Amino acid sequence: MKIKEIVQTTPNFQVLSEDEMERIYFDALGVIESQGARVRSPQARRLLESSEAVVTDTDLVRIPAVLVERALLGHPSKIALAGRAPTREVRLQKDELAFGAGPIYPLRPDNGAPAEGQDLYEKIYNTARLVDFLPNFDFIAGPLKIFSANRTSWDLSLVAAMLEGSCKPMLLGSADVRQLHGLWQMGTLLCGGEKEFRLHPFFAHYVEIDSPLVLSADAADKLLFCAEKRIPCVCASRAISGITAPSTIAGMLVQSLAETMLVSVLSYLQKPGMPLIRGGLTGAGSQNSNRCCYGAPELALSVAANTDISKWLGLGMLSPAGITDASDLGQEAGVDCSAGLFYAFLSGADMIYGSGMISRAEQFCMDSLVICNEIISMIKQIGKGICTNEEYLAMDLIESVGPGGEYLTQDHTHEHWQQWFRPRLINRTIYDGWLAAGATTMKQRAVEQRRKILDEHTPAHMDPKLLTELRSLAASSQKEDH
Repeated sequence: MKIKEIVQTTPNFQVLSEDEMERIYFDALGVIESQGARVRSPQARRLLESSEAVVTDTDLVRIPAVLVERALLGHPSKIALAGRAPTREVRLQKDELAFGAGPIYPLRPDNGAPAEGQDLYEKIYNTARLVDFLPNFDFIAGPLKIFSANRTSWDLSLVAAMLEGSCKPMLLGSADVRQLHGLWQMGTLLCGGEKEFRLHPFFAHYVEIDSPLVLSADAADKLLFCAEKRIPCVCASRAISGITAPSTIAGMLVQSLAETMLVSVLSYLQKPGMPLIRGGLTGAGSQNSNRCCYGAPELALSVAANTDISKWLGLGMLSPAGITDASDLGQEAGVDCSAGLFYAFLSGADMIYGSGMISRAEQFCMDSLVICNEIISMIKQIGKGICTNEEYLAMDLIESVGPGGEYLTQDHTHEHWQQWFRPRLINRTIYDGWLAAGATTMKQRAVEQRRKILDEHTPAHMDPKLLTELRSLAASSQKEDH
């Protein structure tokens, strides 16, 4: 029998060695302890002043390493997000990952955006239905950053539309802590109470740090609310090379980790135990823009390195992927989405979000989402790896067939051929066959599949009384804002 046999079934890669991760970790501790960070929230500063941290120069905060390390140990190593159907659960834990769609708004004008006289609620509901059907997406994301200027176009009623259209868990942002409070109220109503929501929240909340090392009052208030209510929180950095962070990947890793340390300490001081997921865009800026370039190979590399660090610390990681800088679905979009999704998968990030986003992530395109679903199918097939047990080595079969034999009629072939990947969108016919079938492009086939899904798919039934209560809660929250 085999002993001490090392079996690697799932392909993976690790960017950083443990020594490199330790170096980055200790340098980040040095940054937050010596240089510190700006904290704009009076409430957050009061918490820090009451601890071992040093608050000077109005809002500059320096945090000792002992407090950082104590806080980092206080986050759970497992996070569960539950959709409105019990079977739709995302488990964020060691060696498990989830693919997500979105953010699903704003919609691309020629691909689902409401025309004059059409209802935005219905369009969001239909987009959620598409995500609900596509099997390779485990969660759905709404807008992660909502500014006061566009609050009229996105309110909590649209979260009700997402809930009506999809049973899958969600990643959501909010305009301010009052809107976050409304989201939490919807969550407790959906889950059956505050305690049930804490056990199985239906959403994780997104909070963004203003790199370099500034926590705005709005972000701090939302973070403290998440800590108090135990809402899973994605702490996102926007460390753009040479703009909001050093121009080297290693420097960006140090800075973004120091920003995570600040968030960890604040949540710990408010109430230990907040589920924390790291995230953000540590990458290169676009040409003639201070926005992140989603197709840059440095983004995939730096996020994979951040994933190494997050797993080393026992924290979750949110990775952007399936996003393209291209303005339309063509070769550029295919390259961006395929490379991003593949490397995010190999890195082992817990949540991989962004499929369907195009044009530098400024729009959501349903047809791109359908194509990304196919790409993820291929990636998952690669991710199955190669099994080398007796059944799969097939030594008895090779011996029985012998030289010059055939495998087509063998029982072993019948039992295993269905395990191979079969595309739904990708054309595998020869040129003449492709012409005879209409010479369609990948984009055209995606459009056809998207229309078919929306014509036929009905999400799991939602209790009309619950939906009415959710809409009423959203409406009352909207009135309070005005």
